[in-house]
Formats: sequence, C-alpha cells, structure tokens
Amino acid sequence: MWFWSHKLKTLLAKKEYETIIEMCFERLQRHQPEYWTFRALGLSLMYMGRTSESFEWLSKCVRQYPRKVVVQYDIGLIYMKQECYSQARDHMLVALEGGYRTDVLFLDLGRVYYYTGEFEKATNCFREVIRRTPKHPDAYNLLGAVYKRRALYDEAIVTYKQAIRWGGETPDKHTHLAEIYFRQEKWDLAVKAYHHVLELDSSNFSAHYQLGSIYEVLGKNSHAIDELLKAHQLDNDDERTRQKLERLLIS
Repeated sequence: MWFWSHKLKTLLAKKEYETIIEMCFERLQRHQPEYWTFRALGLSLMYMGRTSESFEWLSKCVRQYPRKVVVQYDIGLIYMKQECYSQARDHMLVALEGGYRTDVLFLDLGRVYYYTGEFEKATNCFREVIRRTPKHPDAYNLLGAVYKRRALYDEAIVTYKQAIRWGGETPDKHTHLAEIYFRQEKWDLAVKAYHHVLELDSSNFSAHYQLGSIYEVLGKNSHAIDELLKAHQLDNDDERTRQKLERLLIS
C-alpha cells in the first residue's frame, strides 16, 4: 500500500496526470478502492479539465474517508476553477476548520475571498502566509493586489516591493507599482516604474500607452507622441491611442 501511494504522489508531483488516470482505473478493476486511488484520480481528472468526473471521485473519497479534510480543499479547488467562489470558500473552510492549515490553502482561500469581495478576510489569509513563510513572494504579490483594490496605496507599494525583493522583478509587479503612482499623481515615480516595465518587456503596449498619457499630462507633448507611436505600432487597432495621437499632432 505504501508503495502505491508513494508512486501516485511522485506522479502527481511530476504532473503525469494521464498516467495516473490510467493506472487508477486499472487498479479499481482489481482491488478495493482506497484513499490515494480516489484522491489521485480525482485530482488528475481535475487538472485534465474533466471536472465533473473529478467531483464524482473526490466526493466518493470524502464519503469513505470523512476525516481526510484535505479532500474538502480539493473539492474547493474544483469550484474555484469553475468560478463558483462561494462554494469554493465553504469547502476550503471545512478543510481549515478540520486542521488542514498550509500555505497553499491560505493562498487559495485568500484568492476566493478576494473574488467574493471579502477583502479584509483575503488580507488576513495572505498575512497568515507571510507570518508562516516571511519570504513568500506570491503572498506579497496577492496581498499587494488586495491593498491596491482597497485603495490602501502606501501599504500596497511596500508590499509589492517585498514581492520584488523575494520573487524577483517582473513586468507585472512594476506595472502594479506604476498604476498606484499614477493614481497618486506621483508622475516621476510612475514614469520610473513604467520604464522598469519596458526594461523587462520592451513590447509592453500598456507601459508605452501610459507613459504617453503621463507625458501628455505633464505637457511634454513630444515625449508623449514618441511613446504613443510605439504603442500604436504594437496595437494599431487601439482607438484610445489613435485619438490621443490625433489630438497631440494637431495641437
């Protein structure tokens, strides 16, 4: 039994989902079903996009092994993937109350709270991950998103900087910072952040467009035209860019 469960765990870690599905169905024909057969089959079907079959096997697992509360989390994942966030929350809370307390649960429960508009609870989930794992880049990134949504801009800036510190620079993280500086009308910092984005991704349409918009606000029309032309080259169907360019070119 140990060898079987260990093999399934190893294959799950390697994302060998088709192999797991085949192996589990073959085993079910010869042996009594056990916990890891149910769970590995359900998880593999979920990750293969076969959600109704996944729900069926994970539900069987819950009925036969009610104390294995992690399976409640697994079912919550199915609902989250289907954007049924209230149901996802309820199942994840059952897992949490049953003693399943891991970083990944708090991260996904925080995501669910974010999608249901329960921002204070989402904040608490991501903070809990950071308390448990102080250098967790995903938790900082997600917490920054919540702060930004709540218009807690100073907190969001500090948090995104921590996400960069522990997870490295990415265009998305610098874009989030730039958007916050833009909302605060801290134009110099916004320009600097968008230039960071372009250093990492020179073909980033949004960064060129937003830089053009900032330069227009600042009255630096030649710089604005340069950036908007670059944005137009990247997406010549964007009506906003075309209108801004026409306005600047005839002014």
